[in-house]
Amino acid sequence: MTPDQLDAALHDIRWTPDILARALGCDVSLVHAWLDGNAEIPMKVGVWIKVVADHHQAFEQTKPAGVKGKKYLE
Repeated sequence: MTPDQLDAALHDIRWTPDILARALGCDVSLVHAWLDGNAEIPMKVGVWIKVVADHHQAFEQTKPAGVKGKKYLE
């Protein structure tokens, strides 16, 4: 996975580098190094985040539309 692909995957799933770092249990500086191209993204991380992004995109297609813009009024 390239830094641009990682950035696109994070955008697709609406995650920040901090959220990815917490999900992986690493320091956010490592995620920033991946995104900046200063460190190689491990293959297992690339595959995992791609699967997460692919599933998120699939689920986006099935989310309920009937609640968009609704508010709770007592």
